[in-house]
Amino acid sequence: MLTKDAINQFSNWRQFKVKKTTVRGYDRELRNFCLFLRNPDIEHITLSNVMEYLNGMADLGWDRNSFVGKCMALRKFFEFYRLQGYKVIDEELIPIPDKEPKLPRVASDEQYKQLVSAIPQDTSDPRHIRNLAILGLLWDTGARNGEVCSLNVDDLDLNEKRAIIRTEKAKSRRPFREIFWTDDTNDYLVRWLKKRDHLTKVMKFDEPGALFVSVTSVKCGDRFSIKGVGEMLRRYCNRAKMPYMNAHSFRHHRGHHIIKSGGSTADVMNILGHASVQSTTIYTMMHGKELEQRARLFLTDSNKDFAGERERDPGFDDALQGLVTFLRNENQGKEAITVDEFQRQAEHFSKHGLYMQRTRSKTKVPYPQYIT
Repeated sequence: MLTKDAINQFSNWRQFKVKKTTVRGYDRELRNFCLFLRNPDIEHITLSNVMEYLNGMADLGWDRNSFVGKCMALRKFFEFYRLQGYKVIDEELIPIPDKEPKLPRVASDEQYKQLVSAIPQDTSDPRHIRNLAILGLLWDTGARNGEVCSLNVDDLDLNEKRAIIRTEKAKSRRPFREIFWTDDTNDYLVRWLKKRDHLTKVMKFDEPGALFVSVTSVKCGDRFSIKGVGEMLRRYCNRAKMPYMNAHSFRHHRGHHIIKSGGSTADVMNILGHASVQSTTIYTMMHGKELEQRARLFLTDSNKDFAGERERDPGFDDALQGLVTFLRNENQGKEAITVDEFQRQAEHFSKHGLYMQRTRSKTKVPYPQYIT
């Protein structure tokens, strides 16, 4: 069987197993391989041909991490035909290089404001109105660009500023989750929905329920794509004269912001829609100034107490209020500490602050002294 025909058959089978974008990616890589070998019979392809193809791209300067997808496509392709009885090379012999670790690009609040300022606000251009809504959702929710693109109008609850989103990954464990956004993003969405209603009267939508659609070029009326989001962000970053920030830069920012605001790893996992804690740790890694600031909190002498190295426990006031309510219910008619006395103590601790002193070895919470 010729390689071209084998690729078509493989892609037709693969589309029932994985996402369409994965099928297209594998199909593209395999066709490049077919072009390099000039469409031979698949049983005539040797391991030397594969290595010559990979080494040639390496010599031309292809990024090392890009070889992971190329090698996986070749592995799946030859495995498919080996299991059918064709005499093809053993897919396990195709090497998959280790990924080179790279620091993630984490967007900052200043960069987001700079990016928003590059988008015309007082305009009737549907592209800018739509893009502001997309940008706001990506920033507030930390959702993947594919998840935002998959939203339908019926998924939105503008009154509660929330939506049900289809999780792009880990579909078997949590296929759906909720996302939430701010008032500013809600205003962007309201404005886009008004413009979208007008567009439905002048163009045909390929998917009538799609929230975000293309409004120019030959794809006018189609659901807005992941590639379209990437190109939109690149264009605005160039206009703002700032480094390129993709949707994942916003996702990393959201994970960092949750931790810095006192959230836990579980909070990051649930808000960003991860299936495992291992995925979450990638979005909580710190570097640069952010890491330095956190690290220096733990460099003080454990016998010293500096006000700048103490942090207010954000849950202390809530815990006190809950305890007051509990005592009010449980202490009625009994001779014990009165609710008024306990309330007085609670207000004293809340006013003067209960702090956690961070040391090198462990976290100590000083025992509070009752007032007299």
